[in-house]
Amino acid sequence: MERNRSPSTPASQRPSSPPQPISNNSPSVIPSSASTAYNIHHSDLESSPNSSTSWRRGAQHKRDSSQGTNMHDSDYDDDNETGSYKKNNNLASNSLLPTSVSEDSRSSPIFNSRNNNSNNNAPARTVVSIRILGILILISLFSWFYLEALAGGDIEWVKDHLSMLGVNLVLSVLCLTVAVTLIALTPMSTLFAGCLFAGMAVILVALKKWDDGESFETHGAYNMLVFLVIAIPLNGLIQSILLCQRKMSTAKFHRLMTFSIVGTAFLTTMMLMYYHSIWGQGANGAHLAHGSRAGQELCEWQGVNIPVVDLLPNYIQNFWTGQLSCPAVTGIEAEWTYDGILTIRCLNKGFKDSDQQPTYDILPDTRFWSAADKIMHTYNKKINERTIRRTYTEPVHVDVEGVESIIANCEQDVSKILIRVTRHDEVLERVRAVAKARQEQEETTTKATEEERRLVDILHGDSPVTDDNSNGATDTDTDTDNNSNSDTTKPTGKKPRKPNVMVLFMDAVARRQFYRKLAKTATVVARLDKSAQGGPQLHEFFRYHAVGFNTNANSRVVYTNTPDRQEPAAPPIWKDFYEAGYITSRVEDNCEDWSTQYTGRESSQYFDHELQAPFCLPPYYALEGNPFSNFAGPYSIVARCMHGSNVHTYAIEYMNQFRKAYPDQPWFQMGSFIEGHEGTGEVLLTIDDDLSKFLKGMEEDGSLENTIVFMMADHGLHMGINFMFTPNGRIEHMNPYLSVILPPLITKHYPSLARGLTHNQQSLVTGYEIHATLKMLASGQMPEYGDDDDVDGGAWRRGTLFDEELDPARTCEQAKVPAEYCHCK
Repeated sequence: MERNRSPSTPASQRPSSPPQPISNNSPSVIPSSASTAYNIHHSDLESSPNSSTSWRRGAQHKRDSSQGTNMHDSDYDDDNETGSYKKNNNLASNSLLPTSVSEDSRSSPIFNSRNNNSNNNAPARTVVSIRILGILILISLFSWFYLEALAGGDIEWVKDHLSMLGVNLVLSVLCLTVAVTLIALTPMSTLFAGCLFAGMAVILVALKKWDDGESFETHGAYNMLVFLVIAIPLNGLIQSILLCQRKMSTAKFHRLMTFSIVGTAFLTTMMLMYYHSIWGQGANGAHLAHGSRAGQELCEWQGVNIPVVDLLPNYIQNFWTGQLSCPAVTGIEAEWTYDGILTIRCLNKGFKDSDQQPTYDILPDTRFWSAADKIMHTYNKKINERTIRRTYTEPVHVDVEGVESIIANCEQDVSKILIRVTRHDEVLERVRAVAKARQEQEETTTKATEEERRLVDILHGDSPVTDDNSNGATDTDTDTDNNSNSDTTKPTGKKPRKPNVMVLFMDAVARRQFYRKLAKTATVVARLDKSAQGGPQLHEFFRYHAVGFNTNANSRVVYTNTPDRQEPAAPPIWKDFYEAGYITSRVEDNCEDWSTQYTGRESSQYFDHELQAPFCLPPYYALEGNPFSNFAGPYSIVARCMHGSNVHTYAIEYMNQFRKAYPDQPWFQMGSFIEGHEGTGEVLLTIDDDLSKFLKGMEEDGSLENTIVFMMADHGLHMGINFMFTPNGRIEHMNPYLSVILPPLITKHYPSLARGLTHNQQSLVTGYEIHATLKMLASGQMPEYGDDDDVDGGAWRRGTLFDEELDPARTCEQAKVPAEYCHCK
C-alpha cells in the first residue's frame, strides 16, 4: 500500500490542519441527479483546458471512476493559503469529472474513492439511459407525425383536413426540437451524439424523397418548406439560450432571460396592438367601419384577428433563397423599333471572334389557337414547337402579323426579350364597323320609339303636329306640345366618349397584404385620388369577400358570373367588350390561358392583342416535368427571372405600349400578375416598384382622365404559415384587395357612379358585383349624355358596384357566398 503513495510534503508547507473528510451523506458534494451535470458556469469552464467538451464530463467520469483514481499527498497544493489539493494536470482525468461538482469537492479524497463513485453514478447512468430512450422515441414520433402530415387528396379534401395537416406538421417540428435539445443536454460521447444527428438528417432526406410533390394529392415539397421555416429558427433560438446558459453565471443568465422574456412580451404586445389597429386601414384615412350604417348593422370579420405575420420584416421568410432581383444580362444590345427594324449587337469579344452568328426567335401569336393546344402542360410545348429561329446578319425588318415578341440571342444565356405593340388597321376597321352598326341600330330604335309615341298620341285623340302647321295648330299649341314632351328630349351638348376599362388582376393578394407588401404602389394609388381637385376618384372596398377557395370559383364569378363550369361554357366578359367596339388586350405573366383552363372554352379570339408566349418558355417555365416548383417557375419563392429581368416587367411594358398605340380609341385591357401566388408572400415585393411607376405613368400621360381602373385580387393567400396556423390568415384569405379609380370624365357626367361606389365601400360585395359592373360598362346601358339622360330611375346600375340601393347589411347568403367560406357575419 505504501508503494502507491507519493512522497510526503514537508510539514512546513502544509496547512495547519488537513482538509476534513466529507461524509457520504453530505448533499453539498454529490449531485442529486444527472441534470446538474450540464449546468456549466463560466467559472467551471475556466478550470479545464478542455472546456469545450466539459458538458460531457459526467459520462466520461463514470468510466474513470471505475479505475479508482486516488488523491495523494503530492497533489496537495502547499502554496495555497487556504490549503487544498492541486488540480490534476492530466487532461483526460480532469475532463471526465462531472462539471457540476465544485473544485473543493473534486479535490476531496472521498469524492475520488471507488465506492462513492460507484454508488453515486448508478442513478446518473439510469437518468442518461432514460433520456436516450426518450430521444429515440421522439425521433420516431417526429417521423410519424410528418408522415401523417403528408396525407393528400383533391382540393376539397385538403380544405376539410387542413387543420389536421397543420397540427401534425407542428407536432413533428416540436418532437424534433425536443429531441435535439435533449441531445445537447444529455451527457454522452460526441460520437454517439453525432450518430443521432446523422440519423435525423437521414430521416429528413428520406421523408423528402418519399414525397416531393407540389400538388394537393402529393404536397411533400410544401410540407418540407414549412417544416424547415419553423424548425430552423426555433432550434436556433433554443441552442442560443443553452449556449448563454453554459457561458454565463447562473445569476447573470437568469437576469438575461427575465429581461428578454418580459421585454419581448411587452414589445410584441405593443406591436400586435398597433398592427391590429391599422389592419383595417385604407388609403387617405379610409378605414374599415364597424357597427351600423344607415341604421343597419354591418357584418364583421369573424375570428381572433391578430396579424402576427406583420411582426415578420419583409424578405425574412425567404431571405435564405438569395436576392429577389434578377442578375443583369450583359454582352448584348438589341432593339425592335415601332417600324419593325430589328438590330442585334453582340458585345462579348469571345463571341465576336468566333464564327457564330446572332439569332432571333419569332414567338408565335396564340390568339386563334384551339383549346386543345392551350391545355396546361401542352400549351408551353406548342409554343416551343412553333417558335421560329432565324440567323441574324444585319438589321432586318420583322413584321409578322400578330407577332409581338422576339428573343434576340448571342451566346448561351446572353439574350434579350423584345416587345412591340403597333396600331393595327384591321382592328380599327372592326371598331368602326361596330360603331356604325350600333349607330344604325340606335337610329332604328329612335325612329321606332317616335313612331310608337305618335301612334299612342293618335289613340288618345291627339293630332300629330306638322312642320307647316297645316292642321291649324297655333304657335301656342305647338309650344304646349313641345313642353309636354320635354322630358323625352335628349340633352344638348357633346356626347361623352366611352371610358377605357383596365383590370389589374393580382392573384392571391389580400387587402391587408396589398398594404403590407406593395407600399410604394399603395402610396401612388392614394395620391391618384384627386377628387377634391376634380380629378380621379379612388374607392376601396373593405368587405370584398371571396366566394371560393382559389382562383377557380373566384375568377369565374368575375369573368363569367358563375362559380362553376357550365356546359356549354359561359362566355367571358371580354367578349362583351370586343363586340361593343372596344379594342381588347390581355397579358398574363404565367403560362396559362384563363378561358381554356377555367371554362374549357377557348376565347382569345376576342382579344385584338395578346401576349402569352414569352412566359411559356424555359428557363422560367419548365419544358418538361413540374413547372410549379418552390424554387423555379410561376409559383416559386425565389426571384422569377427571364433573360435578365423579372417576368412582370415584360407584362408592364406590353401594357404601356398597348395603351400608347390607341390613345384615341376606347380600349379594354387585362393585366394578370402571379407574383402573390407563393407561400412566403415575399415575391410580391418584386412588383412593387414597377407597378407604382406604371400607375404614375398613366397619370402623367393623361390616361387616367378617361380610364376606369379596377385593381383587384381573386382571394387572399391560401398557403404558408399565416394561413395554416392563424385565424388572421383565414380572414385575409377571404378578404382580397379591390379598389376602383374613376376618371374625372365619368364623375363629371355620371356623379351617381361615384355616389354608388362610396355607398358600397363598407358593404359586403363579391365578384358578382364586379361582373355586373363590367357587363354594364361593356353593354352600353349607361345613358349617352350622363345622369341627366337617366329615365329609368337608375335601373342600369342595379346589382353593380355603382348601385346606391345595395343593402349595406346584407348577409353572405344574400351575397351568394357559400356558408363554408363566409367570414363576414
